[in-house]
Amino acid sequence: MRIFYLLISITFLSSCAVFQPKDFTTEALKEELLTLERESISFQEILDQNQGKKLFIQIFATYCPYSQRSFKDVLLFQKQNPEFEYVFLSVDHSYHDWKRGLENIPVKGQHYYIQEKGKGELGKFLKLKTIPRFLVIDEDRNIKVFKSSKVSDKLIR
Repeated sequence: MRIFYLLISITFLSSCAVFQPKDFTTEALKEELLTLERESISFQEILDQNQGKKLFIQIFATYCPYSQRSFKDVLLFQKQNPEFEYVFLSVDHSYHDWKRGLENIPVKGQHYYIQEKGKGELGKFLKLKTIPRFLVIDEDRNIKVFKSSKVSDKLIR
């Protein structure tokens, strides 16, 4: 009987593994975002523009108090890790809200607006339910950190 419970426990615990993809899906890469100039750009194009570079990606909303508090940690991370390119993806309610909100955002980097507000293919791939959210992509475009809700040492893999 103990062996039975042991096997059930092992099966249960091994089924709780965290989903950690290494690559983006084709659908997620095709999602159209907007630049600061309100020009359309796919997520694929953003990755192509940063080919061969380590990427730190933050998904946030300018109106979100948790996102606003995270920027202090992101600024410190930027100072300590200049080898990264910084990409900020916003899920604000509208393009105009995002542009207005950026005036109060202290972080520097590439800023884009997710038109689907996290409900499109990119949001589905990321299983985006909460913000802020942080990802790290290596020089070979492999996802090294898929899901982190705060800036921590685990982002420097």
